[in-house]
Amino acid sequence: YYNFSHRLGISQIDNFNLQNKIFGIECNFEELNGIDFKKGCYVGQENTSRIKLRNKLRRRILPIIKISGNVCENDIIKYKGIEVGKIIIDTPYLFGLIKVVEPDLIEFANNELVCGNSKVKILKPEWIT
Repeated sequence: YYNFSHRLGISQIDNFNLQNKIFGIECNFEELNGIDFKKGCYVGQENTSRIKLRNKLRRRILPIIKISGNVCENDIIKYKGIEVGKIIIDTPYLFGLIKVVEPDLIEFANNELVCGNSKVKILKPEWIT
């Protein structure tokens, strides 16, 4: 169950690491129908609605697959020497807060990336646009 959830990009374990650090829209809650922009009344409403209305979503939580080495929380992920994200959940299933623009996520998703002394791969689930 948790392996399947990880592959889908849904973090279910160790989520307390995310509390008070990122917005629900960055956790893919909009795609999971966890944010209702018509009703309002959700945590971080002003900032979240501003991100949505101005199309300024710059980063998302995405699943990470470790290829080699050891990966720890707060390790930086790089693509061609450019920082594209960092590990925010390191056990038991890796998740990173990943840039989706500049460079574009499509450019480096599913490629082998450097994370400290390790190699990782960022998975972009199909349901995330």
